[in-house]
Amino acid sequence: MPKKKVSVFLAAILGILLLTEVYVYAGENKVEIVVDNVSTGISVKTVSKNNITMIPAKELAESIRGNFTYDYNSMTGIITYKESEIRFRLDNDIVMFNGKYIKAPAPMSIEDYRFIVPLEFCCEELGIHCYMDYKKNLLYIYTQNSGDLIYNVMSGDSLWLISQKFGTTIDKIKQLNGLTSDIIYVNQKLIIKRLDPIDNSFVSYTSNNATLSSGTSLSVPPVGYLKAWTEVKVIGKNGDWYKVKTANGTGYIHKSVTYIKQDIWDDRPNSKYFENKINVDTSKSYITYKNYVVQKGDTLWTIGEKMGITDYELASANNISREAILYIGDVLKIPVHNIPVKDKVIPTSGEILDWFAEAQYVFPIGSVGKVIDIATGKSFMIKRTMGSGHADCETLTASDTKVMKEIFGGYWNWNRRPFILEFNGRRLAVSIAGMPHAGVDGLPFMQNVANRSDNYGYGPNYDTIANGMDGHFDLYFLNCQRHKDNKIDALHQQNVLIAGGLR
Repeated sequence: MPKKKVSVFLAAILGILLLTEVYVYAGENKVEIVVDNVSTGISVKTVSKNNITMIPAKELAESIRGNFTYDYNSMTGIITYKESEIRFRLDNDIVMFNGKYIKAPAPMSIEDYRFIVPLEFCCEELGIHCYMDYKKNLLYIYTQNSGDLIYNVMSGDSLWLISQKFGTTIDKIKQLNGLTSDIIYVNQKLIIKRLDPIDNSFVSYTSNNATLSSGTSLSVPPVGYLKAWTEVKVIGKNGDWYKVKTANGTGYIHKSVTYIKQDIWDDRPNSKYFENKINVDTSKSYITYKNYVVQKGDTLWTIGEKMGITDYELASANNISREAILYIGDVLKIPVHNIPVKDKVIPTSGEILDWFAEAQYVFPIGSVGKVIDIATGKSFMIKRTMGSGHADCETLTASDTKVMKEIFGGYWNWNRRPFILEFNGRRLAVSIAGMPHAGVDGLPFMQNVANRSDNYGYGPNYDTIANGMDGHFDLYFLNCQRHKDNKIDALHQQNVLIAGGLR
C-alpha cells in the first residue's frame, strides 16, 4: 500500500477511535473538573447532544466558585459568576446574558435529575476557557481571561497529547517554552498558548438621568452622573445593577435606568416537561402472589383496600368482574408488588417512585407516615385514606393539622410544596397541596352531608379522622393524575423531582 494511503487510513482509524472515546465518555463515564490546574474534587456526568457537550449547571458553577439557582415558578436556571449571569429557561435556547437576549447552541434541559447546560457556551460567555481531556476524563477550566495558559504536566502526558488536548501544536509549545527536545516531566509547568481576551460587553443606554455608582448601592460614593440616553458599555451584572464602562469611568447603574437594546426576544411559552409522564426505571420490581380466603362481609373493594391494591387489579388477577359476588370460603389470588429500595439522587433526597407502577403499593391505603417540608424542615403525621390517581390523605391529629396549616402560610390553599415522606424505613419524594376538601370533620365517613369543604357542596363525606380538618388533601408521587381530568399536574410533578434531588 502506498505510504500516502497508509497515512490516510491510519488517520481515519484514529478519528473513529477519538469519536468513540467522546461517545463513551459522554454517555457512561464521569469527568473530573480541574480549575486552574487544581482538582476541585467535583466529578460529573456529561451528555453529548448534537455534538454539544452538556454539563450539570450546579457543578459547573460551583467548580468556578460561582452559583446556580433555579426558580421553580418561571422554570429559570441562573448561573452567576463574579459579575456576570446567564439565565436559562427550561427547554429554551434563547437565554439572557447580563440582561441581553442571545441564542445558545442548546437549551437547558434535564438529564438524570440534573439541569444541564452547554459547557463551551457557558464558559465563553462567562469569560473563561475550557478544554476536555477525553483520554483521562478530565475537564480543564482556566478562569483567567487573558495572558499565558499554564499547564501542569501529568503522568502519562506527552507533547503530542497535550497539543491535542488544547488545540495547538508540538512546535508551538516547544517554542513558547524554549524546549529543544520532546522530553517533559511530571509537574513541569508549560506555557500552552497565549489566550485571546474574551470580550462579551455590549452597548446599552441610560433610559433616564442616572447615578454612576462605585458599588451596587446608592449609599456608596458616586463615580459620576449620566444624562438620559447616554451610551454605556455593559461589562457585567450584579443583581439589579449593571456594571458599565462610560466616558466618566467604570461603575454601576441600576436596572431601572438602563435600556438594553434587544436584537431578539423571548416570547416562547414555558416548557411542557413537567406536564408529561416522566419515565423511571421500574425493572427491578416484581409481582408474587398469595391466597386469601373470603370472609363474611368481604367485597373486592374491601379486600383490595386491606391488601393495598385496587379492586380493578384484584378482579383482573382472578379473571372475574368487579361486580362479581363473593362467597365465604372462596379463595382469591392476591398480587403482591415487591418494590425494592431505589438509589437516591443525593443522600438527603427521597426515592422517586412512579405512582402507578410503584408508589401506590409502597404507600397503600391505610398507611401512616411522616411528611417533612423541604423548605422549612417542619413535619407532621398523615394517613392515606383513599385515592386512585393520587393519594388522598389526612393529618392524624389536631396538632398535625396545626403544623400543616403553618407550613402553608397559616391558611388553607391550593399551593403545592415538595415534601419527603418517611414510611416503613424509606424516604420518598412527594408533593402536597395545602387544601383540605370534600369533607366535614366529625361526621360519619361516606355519609351524605352538606357544605363539604372547598365548596364541594352536598355529597359523600370523605373525612375519616377527627383532626380539626374538614376533608382530605392531595399527596402526589411522580406521574400521579388529577381526579378532575386524569392529567398530570405540572407543579406537583416538578415538586416531586425537587424532593427527589433535582438540582
